[in-house]
Amino acid sequence: MKRAAFAVLAVLSLAACGRKAEGPPPPPPIGGPPPAPPKPLPLPASYIGRWAASAELCATGAWVFEADKVSTAGEVGCQFGSVSPTPTGYVINASCTAQAPPQAKTFTLTMLRGTPPAMTVAGGPWSAPVTLHLCAG
Repeated sequence: MKRAAFAVLAVLSLAACGRKAEGPPPPPPIGGPPPAPPKPLPLPASYIGRWAASAELCATGAWVFEADKVSTAGEVGCQFGSVSPTPTGYVINASCTAQAPPQAKTFTLTMLRGTPPAMTVAGGPWSAPVTLHLCAG
């Protein structure tokens, strides 16, 4: 009986040598690189807020910067087409109205360190650079 069991095991072992291991097939190869991780949401732009040339002008002469536009007390308004961050601030391409039909303009915002925060607006519909300070509240 022992010889018969041994013979059966030997035959089964030899039969198994010619066969591949059974189990689930390997997953198909993935075509292309792995998906990129989701991009984090951008932080709010540092130019957003009410800005004025002096603290006294915050009440009546502030420039209001939103993510996609700016309006000034001097009747200048710009709708931003694109905002590109730079090492020192932003470059903005916009459609601006300044007592005339809208015109395409490009201007820069240079963020200045200090208390309160300040920035210089140059180009666009403004004839000279303007330094503005962030209004409280």
